[in-house]
Amino acid sequence: MRCIDVFNGDADGLCALQQLRLAEAVDSVLVTGVKRDIALLERVTAGVGDLVTVLDVALDTNRKALLRLLEAGARVRYFDHHFAGEIPTHSHFEFSIDTSPMVCTSALVDRHLGGRHRPWAAAAAFGDGLPELGERLARQCGLSKPDAERVARLGECLNYNSYGESVADLHFDPAELALALRPYRSPLEFVVESPAYPRLSRGFDEDMHAQHRCGPSTKRLTPHCLSYPMRRGRGG
Repeated sequence: MRCIDVFNGDADGLCALQQLRLAEAVDSVLVTGVKRDIALLERVTAGVGDLVTVLDVALDTNRKALLRLLEAGARVRYFDHHFAGEIPTHSHFEFSIDTSPMVCTSALVDRHLGGRHRPWAAAAAFGDGLPELGERLARQCGLSKPDAERVARLGECLNYNSYGESVADLHFDPAELALALRPYRSPLEFVVESPAYPRLSRGFDEDMHAQHRCGPSTKRLTPHCLSYPMRRGRGG
């Protein structure tokens, strides 16, 4: 059996996957991309005995590919908070989909796991532009205000990293970042111990400082600078 994890490369997709893999440690194939690369199931080939887990990717956009995988005999489980349209009924399909405005995918995974790795869900909520949800989750898992601020900062850095026209525009490939997160049971451990976090944080600060200078000559920065303000509304 192969396990295939398909996830949005933003904070919500990353932290949803992190929670699941802390609870269910398996080797899996990672399929992801930049934040706006959402037709991810088109890249997946799977069949009888394979398990495809989909996180923070709109079902309606991936409907044709989802039905193809189910018809091929793969099992698919789906966690998402985007518009889904008509949800398929199939014996190999299980889902947790909630399009309420104050929900993110990591909160759905947190619910599924009974809060076992809730600080990661808090980081996702902060990063996904849902600070009230992030603060509530942080309180529920007993984070102090300074620690909640550190978790919020991480969420924002993870989310910012996903903005670009291609993976080459990012500070980290989201698949590489998912593997960098994997050893850390809490986001605070990642912030303190991981060599990846200073690079994420520094890249975020440098690009924010340079944002007002973005233009045609700053090719690497342009995708970040043009896209990142879109995050300021409801989480995506």
